[in-house]
Amino acid sequence: MSLISWICPYLKKLKLNKAPGTDDLVPKVLIETADSISKPLCMIFCKSLNDGVVPDDWKKANVCPIFKKGSKADAGNYRPVSLTSHVCKVLETMFRDSITNHLDKHKLIKNTQHGFVRGKSCLTNLLEFLEYVHKYIDQGEAVDVIYLEFQKAFDKVPHYRLMLKVKALGIDGKVVCWIKNWLDNRKQRVV
Repeated sequence: MSLISWICPYLKKLKLNKAPGTDDLVPKVLIETADSISKPLCMIFCKSLNDGVVPDDWKKANVCPIFKKGSKADAGNYRPVSLTSHVCKVLETMFRDSITNHLDKHKLIKNTQHGFVRGKSCLTNLLEFLEYVHKYIDQGEAVDVIYLEFQKAFDKVPHYRLMLKVKALGIDGKVVCWIKNWLDNRKQRVV
């Protein structure tokens, strides 16, 4: 399957109701022109990957505060949502799927991993943990539990350490250069 024919389905899977990023490009345009723009996007994606450079426009985000609950006067009751380019999101999704396939193929994700794994969630983690605890309690064993909250942990991961982990998982070459560049010099503004 050529890269061009691989891009088109990703474009067509974009959700119509998503807000545009800093480029003001709405998903509907990308969906309706998917057959026509797949080839030019393929050329842009390949150049970006080969050069290991992410266009500056793709590194910009409009941060929109979304109200969760409680008092609207309390800034802590809002969740920040970053609105970035849908074109870049398509390439990011393609990277994610390729990397996930690599990790699955080489069995590099432990079965105990629940975060960011398709078909798993906080709920599946909690259910497995509950089953584990019940097993020991039923056997008359004591169980101690320590809860830690890693709020916004991904935002605090040092990029250098993240890149060491990526390389240790067998992801290298141009992909590593592209990911490193994608992480560098990001800009955001609140709208």
